[in-house]
Amino acid sequence: MAGIEMRADLSLLVNALIAGDSDQILAQARAQLQQGEHADVLIGRIALLAARGDTDGHPTITLAAAALLSRLLHTIPQPLEGEILPHERALPLFLQAMLVAAPAVRNGNNQQLTLPAPFFPSQLAEGDTVNAALLRAINNNDQAMTERLLLGLYGTGADYRTLQIRTYEGISTTFQRTGHPLQFAVRGFQILDALEWGTHTPAILDWLSPHLPIYPNSDEPAWVKAVRTYFSDPTHSVASIRTRIAIPNDMHALPLRTLILSDADTTQICQGVSHAILQDHASPRAIGSVIALAAADILEHVSDDDRALFLQTAHGLLFAAASRLVFRQVQDVEALPLLFTAAAYVNALQKEVATQTSASKTPAPSTTHVIGGGLIAPAQLETLNAQLHSQDFIGALHTARRYLKLGYDVRALFATIAINAARIDASTDQGHALQIVQAASEEFMAWPIHLAETNNEPFLVVALRAAAFGKHHPLLENL
Repeated sequence: MAGIEMRADLSLLVNALIAGDSDQILAQARAQLQQGEHADVLIGRIALLAARGDTDGHPTITLAAAALLSRLLHTIPQPLEGEILPHERALPLFLQAMLVAAPAVRNGNNQQLTLPAPFFPSQLAEGDTVNAALLRAINNNDQAMTERLLLGLYGTGADYRTLQIRTYEGISTTFQRTGHPLQFAVRGFQILDALEWGTHTPAILDWLSPHLPIYPNSDEPAWVKAVRTYFSDPTHSVASIRTRIAIPNDMHALPLRTLILSDADTTQICQGVSHAILQDHASPRAIGSVIALAAADILEHVSDDDRALFLQTAHGLLFAAASRLVFRQVQDVEALPLLFTAAAYVNALQKEVATQTSASKTPAPSTTHVIGGGLIAPAQLETLNAQLHSQDFIGALHTARRYLKLGYDVRALFATIAINAARIDASTDQGHALQIVQAASEEFMAWPIHLAETNNEPFLVVALRAAAFGKHHPLLENL
């Protein structure tokens, strides 16, 4: 699939992005999709150009969210009347991605990708390792050496998972800028997933590397220092998981939800995660899912009237979802500290939110009567789309619950939510609406089968709220 889109001529679209002409961007976006090309790969190609001029990071990960969400669109059934062609279905997500990309593409237009000389593993001193060298570079804010080491691994022909695990290990017990370095790493690698790893890898590594090192006088909170202190004690090693032969018992991850939402301190949180891994034999994926659910729980206490606080608090879910996704990509024990960092962050966040708001939980709709929607999937999705477009969150949640109860395709549900999130002007929220819907949808659909008795509806609620509220972009209002 990727090979087809790699041969697509994007020159007219890129020219429109550089010019910043919204009407031309819309026309060229529509023209590209009408050729039957896949939106996710096209977005990935534009993301490579945008990354060159994206020093902030948000545009690139918003493009990643749009690319991954566009993969769900084919699951939406045709409406009861008429027909929606694939290119029409994909247009809102694709156009929003192009509008997000435009400033970064323009900034990087005259910049050549200039890479530093790779630092190969063979150049390390005897007894030194890439792991240790990368940790030093990140902790010493050595951006150049961070990139050189990653490019050195790439240059050896190392498996792409080696690049991932070395990156994740290097930042596993660091926390800056509300967790964005991990989000950039995970979502940046998802762009490479959309394009297929290979010659595109250096461009993403060049974009990512400046975001990984710890800045001087960084804003690292006290709790992350407690996480590092916990792991500096050899008695807290989790290396024994390498030789464990017991079958994972994911049910034992559930107590972490209560612990994380309590007044426990960081050390107690770390002890709880360690116990779940080593004594209770819960799988890292299940632990990551439970941490993400706790992050979604916190958002229920943030009023819809305070959009800024909602987006700020949603960073807990974005970070937790990224840490859970790590264990879908790699299984290495070196990544396990990320679970401790994520749990500690969500715990600290819920304490902070408790002091900022006394808002009641998001109201749930009545379960006694439903107006509209019918019984078949297309009718319900059309109703949901209309409710989200009119910011009727209560009605949308009611419809979504009914849709799921009838056993319809959950992918189509989140694809419909994503289309509505794409209408929100990403320039007003740094693309967070799309990022939140992506994270919530991934967590909902990846919920462990052994935890099926536990209600994971908070993910759905977060996605609906992200898509329902926010300022619509005038170009996307009626698409």
